[in-house]
Amino acid sequence: IAASIGSDEPGETETWSMSFYDQLTSLEGRLNRLRYFLLHILTLIGAFVYGIIVAIFTFWLPDPIFTIVTAILLLPILYISYALVVKRLQDTGRGDGWITYAQIGVGLNIIYGLTPYGSETELYMGILMTLVMLPLGIVCLFYRGDSGPNKFGPDPIPQSSQERGVQV
Repeated sequence: IAASIGSDEPGETETWSMSFYDQLTSLEGRLNRLRYFLLHILTLIGAFVYGIIVAIFTFWLPDPIFTIVTAILLLPILYISYALVVKRLQDTGRGDGWITYAQIGVGLNIIYGLTPYGSETELYMGILMTLVMLPLGIVCLFYRGDSGPNKFGPDPIPQSSQERGVQV
């Protein structure tokens, strides 16, 4: 889906056009709420399937090595989630500080993945990670994106939908 955005210059338009691969991996551009939500659900389903595959191939490893190898193999899923959050933050006009905050959340998620299963440390890391990620989740799911182009790129919502008053 591509959106055509009119600019002040006659005959000049900026188009939102991002491939599926770029939507999942690029740190450039913007995603609206609906696309973010659907891609995040798709990522969670993919992470579940990928996690099962990783567990099947690594279950025979001793415990500390299993934890480390599994955490390393699940980094691509974590990166995809991070890329989606970055693009959603950029759609709301939030950049630098918020993206750094998202990076802190990713770091906490990695540490959480490396903590021993069932330990008290895992419990506290889970609580801390949830508290840190909650504001990001609220902004990504409930804040409206900037109308029209912003410094991160063109509006991902088609212009014709905006003219009809349809909000996505």
